[in-house]
Amino acid sequence: MENNSEQQVMKLLDDGLIYDFDNIVHNWQYVFDNVDNNNPINSSEFPLVVTEQPWNTSKNKVNSCQVAFETLQVPIFSLVKTPLAQLYRCGKSTGLVIDIGSSVTSVTPILDGVIQSKCSYHSKYAGDFVNLHVLNYLESKTAINSLLPSKFANSSESFKQYYISRNILQEYKNLSLNYQIKDYQLYNHEFINVSDQQNYLENLFDPTLNKLPNIHIPEPSIDKPGSHGLTNLVFLALKNLESTLLPQNTNDNTSQNRYQKFIEIFKLLLSNVLITGGTSAANGLPDHIINDLRALTQKYFPNYPFSYAVQQIRPSNTENAEIWDRQFGAWFGACNLASMLNDNDEKSNSAKIALDNWFITKADYEELGEDLVAEKFK
Repeated sequence: MENNSEQQVMKLLDDGLIYDFDNIVHNWQYVFDNVDNNNPINSSEFPLVVTEQPWNTSKNKVNSCQVAFETLQVPIFSLVKTPLAQLYRCGKSTGLVIDIGSSVTSVTPILDGVIQSKCSYHSKYAGDFVNLHVLNYLESKTAINSLLPSKFANSSESFKQYYISRNILQEYKNLSLNYQIKDYQLYNHEFINVSDQQNYLENLFDPTLNKLPNIHIPEPSIDKPGSHGLTNLVFLALKNLESTLLPQNTNDNTSQNRYQKFIEIFKLLLSNVLITGGTSAANGLPDHIINDLRALTQKYFPNYPFSYAVQQIRPSNTENAEIWDRQFGAWFGACNLASMLNDNDEKSNSAKIALDNWFITKADYEELGEDLVAEKFK
């Protein structure tokens, strides 16, 4: 890309969903052209698995199938829910998945391999939102062109934004969140004083904490979950789950059994909290989330004695591997799910049932079309 910096840089996704299907095909074709050590493979000979967000639209699913079957001619196509794949990556079928990526933050309760859609929420207050605050701070110290290598001075504006976001802001965030730095060196070898920097991650929890020039941040509203910060998203998910599963205040045996069942579900959910996504690798962020979750459950769910036992699922591997898991957990999880098809373990039954509804063959698609997509990829 750096050799074509005068060209426009365009996004293929918005709100975590594909919106540019004319160009997404080139992205997918690139995978087939380079997946085998930069050697191309024939897309008509290999299945294609794509992860999707739980709020993906029916129209998008149909468009994805059209690209897969009609353009790429793949024999089998699958859409796998991102949080479910992330959770199965950890060997769990029940848990609370908190995914903080670059463009979207989401909170998804999953019970026995089933996403609780009515209790799942997402917002755009994620890594890119933090980047806006970092960029605003750096622009208060120096001109934006000073942040770029001189060779990109005449690049397109969209390329400049891309380069700054992917390189400068990422580097600066890593430094400022892990070290107490006082000065930051620019590409022209000058230094700017950054000793008065703030903790930018706080903006994820309270989006209205710091203002951004020319950007309106709406006040949080109960009827607009996407307007809330991270902790409130978790609260809304848990509270709605409680109201959905908890019986009315009656004393009959059925209600008592449902209450006991909910207690077990809630306990299992809180003891399996998965914090994932590239932004979640920021130093101190997972601990902040867990501490907030413990305080939240003690305050708003005081009737449950296990509210103190909030446990984070941690990969049993090295620190570097954990970072890869946070960034590519959905991909790893999709691989794990596929391997369960040949697993005879009874614990894999829920995964096998789900997988049956995740695959469409080209022959079935050609025969049944959009109706099959709507049925399989609910």
